[in-house]
Amino acid sequence: MRDSSSFWYRLVTHLILVGTAFFWGINPMVMKVGMEELRPIHFNSVRLSVGLIAALIQLLLSRSWKPIRREDLPRFLVVAVTGFFLFQLCYSFGVDYTSASIGSIILGSLPIHVAAITKIFRIEELSPNKTFGILATFIGVIFIALGKHGGLGMAGTYMFGVVLLTIAEFGYGIYTVFLRPLTARYSIYQIIFIVMSVALTPFILFSLPNFELSTFTGLSPVTWLSAAFSGTFALALGNTLWSLGIKRIGSTNASVYGNLPPVFGVLAGILILNETLSPMQILGALIILGGVVLVNKKPIRAKKGVSS
Repeated sequence: MRDSSSFWYRLVTHLILVGTAFFWGINPMVMKVGMEELRPIHFNSVRLSVGLIAALIQLLLSRSWKPIRREDLPRFLVVAVTGFFLFQLCYSFGVDYTSASIGSIILGSLPIHVAAITKIFRIEELSPNKTFGILATFIGVIFIALGKHGGLGMAGTYMFGVVLLTIAEFGYGIYTVFLRPLTARYSIYQIIFIVMSVALTPFILFSLPNFELSTFTGLSPVTWLSAAFSGTFALALGNTLWSLGIKRIGSTNASVYGNLPPVFGVLAGILILNETLSPMQILGALIILGGVVLVNKKPIRAKKGVSS
């Protein structure tokens, strides 16, 4: 059995979560390209289908399928409905209705939701380090949003979109918290395939009233590549790596990395779209990284024989 306290084990775990944050960080830019030709609901149906195929390939290659216990079915249903169906549905429309600055702040609040859920259900205790680290990462996201050109503008922001984004992030918080017990009995590949299968069914049913075959004819290769990348890397691979990180270090510690995607999103804008990075955005990125370190810092134990 691998030593979870070893340097290399921790390093690989953090690299896994940083990789997840990278895929999620550049995903909005990729989705934006695809949604130039497709409505959000149609684009999400396509990328979820692609993601399910990728998840099936991962499962077949891993050969890790196990019979599902009856008592685990409700938990599978909860994480599938909240973490995939509810999140994807509310996320796609919420981003459409709100400004980028408001959306960044709300989507950067994952650790706050996870902390509240774990405290309510008494799943994990929050140490002072974790509490201050979570607060620091949330402040860092606000700095990134404030650092955008024009600052934190409310113009064009609809309260309905704000509510949708909040519901989306709370749903993924539930997924993050309640996923870990499943990882002790099933492989990550099996879990991702099951929850994506469960989530895709209501999502397709929801989109059927707006479905027309002509919607998907004549699409440019870029649109299909956008859906393929988003479904494969952001959904299938991204959630697989995220779930692995949760299994290794717990939901609260892993949730802090949910604040890193805005950092990668800004960097992608600089490198690909030739955007500029303001001093406040740089400060925000540093605060987020500091929060990640603080939350994952182990408490110093008093040495034996030394009085306190």
